[in-house]
Amino acid sequence: MKTSILVLVLSIFTISVNAQSKNSLVFGDVLLKYRNMERTGTIFTVVGGVALFTGNILYWKSYNNHGNTDPSENKVKTYSYVILGGLGLMAVGIPLWAIGKSRERHIRIEAELVKFKGFASADGVGIKINF
Repeated sequence: MKTSILVLVLSIFTISVNAQSKNSLVFGDVLLKYRNMERTGTIFTVVGGVALFTGNILYWKSYNNHGNTDPSENKVKTYSYVILGGLGLMAVGIPLWAIGKSRERHIRIEAELVKFKGFASADGVGIKINF
């Protein structure tokens, strides 16, 4: 009974120690995640900006091309929905872009620090040799 409890406790400690390791593969996976987040945010921002610009131009033209008559209500609603869709895409894309870029930079810095710490001694000066 005592040995089974000891084995259980040691296995839990082993699992928790392995879960906390900073491996370059972990950094690579996280770096890929934030790079994809940045790319998605960039695409949303560009598409949203184009939709906002296009909707704004079409909305402006619908009121200025008819002279004294008002444009049809369906066109005005459609153009206003295009503008709102562009604003919505930009509202989602800009934070994704900024957060992805910022976290990608932090992960790159952390990966370089871990890579450097692996070759340094405990005090950070000299070379650590493992046998």
